Amino acid sequence: MFTRNHYIQKRLLKNFAIRANNGKYKICVLDLIKFAVNYQNTESAFYENNLYDVHYGSNTKELEIKFNEIIERPMVELLDRICNSTEEVVFTRKELITIKKYFLLQHYRSPKNKTNYTLPRQGFKLSQFNIEEGESEEDFWKREMLTILDSKWSDLIKSEMVGVRKHAIDTNSSFMMIIKSDGEFCINDIGYVTERIPVKILKDKEQDYIKAAKEIGKKLYGRDNFDEAARVEIANQNSYLDNFELYPISSNCAILFVSPIWKAALLEPHIITEMNLFSPILLKYLILPKNEYVNFNKMKKQEDIPKYMDEEDRFRYKIQKITDEETIYLNTLTMNEAFCYIGVKTPKAFIPSVRRYNYLMSIGEKNIHHNYNGFAELLSKV
Repeated sequence: MFTRNHYIQKRLLKNFAIRANNGKYKICVLDLIKFAVNYQNTESAFYENNLYDVHYGSNTKELEIKFNEIIERPMVELLDRICNSTEEVVFTRKELITIKKYFLLQHYRSPKNKTNYTLPRQGFKLSQFNIEEGESEEDFWKREMLTILDSKWSDLIKSEMVGVRKHAIDTNSSFMMIIKSDGEFCINDIGYVTERIPVKILKDKEQDYIKAAKEIGKKLYGRDNFDEAARVEIANQNSYLDNFELYPISSNCAILFVSPIWKAALLEPHIITEMNLFSPILLKYLILPKNEYVNFNKMKKQEDIPKYMDEEDRFRYKIQKITDEETIYLNTLTMNEAFCYIGVKTPKAFIPSVRRYNYLMSIGEKNIHHNYNGFAELLSKV
């Protein structure tokens, strides 16, 4: 029972697969380690045996069972709703919380994230705040996921577990966009990718940036020395902004969780120029959801919104249609952050993305993580 633990939901993988004559769903997988391309049944792709086994408590399969019952099962209908819609999608607040929790867990559940806990490395580790005496890093990783599954969303954003609180606050403060394409998105074995850009801190904003870093460090981590890290960032000019996180959910549909700074930029466009913000997707398609509050008549001021929030509040998302070229751009981001595998629906349709990535590597593009030379030829033969 539950021997194969899929770190990319098996139902989600079907959205990147073709249905074979035997009724099985098959996804084309690029193996970056073995330099191979082959079709695999979705049941046999993007999984590890017993990845989520819990070695404390009474039920070894507790984590896998809760993944299935609490988050994956209700997400099937929500993902289908998004993929089957063409103009807009509407969610209740209760449904939106399920969606947020689903994608928050994707930050944890992959083998790549597991290595962030289990491989020794120097520097700052979130686990140092809440790991218990005698608890292994791997067990702590699983306990964080169980905490997310077992907790209300409102409790996660004020959780005593520092890592959970940080990631939940990041997800909660972001806003969601939905994009579709006539081209094809790929999916990697992490399940998402971040569009990250360098940001130059203006001279007259340096002290504000340092003060904010100190306050955030104290709030999230209980440390008041993050102002020093901010000063180093400014001196080295290596500050950055994560514009959005991209979560492909089918071969032609993806979800973006967008940084709240872009909400401010939408309302006050001068922020884009002042911060030198850049994103080929957001600069063209940036849009906020429309909110419909059940208790709108009771909301007289901004502070009333949290007080009168209701599970049946509705959020209306317009679906944005992007071009094939923009799809290729997003695919190159996804390819770059893959751990070991990339999954695609139509091999030949993915070749332009491979060629674009190889071109970026050939011109010395910064932070290229993988070598896809030869994969275009392999894809053409599948």
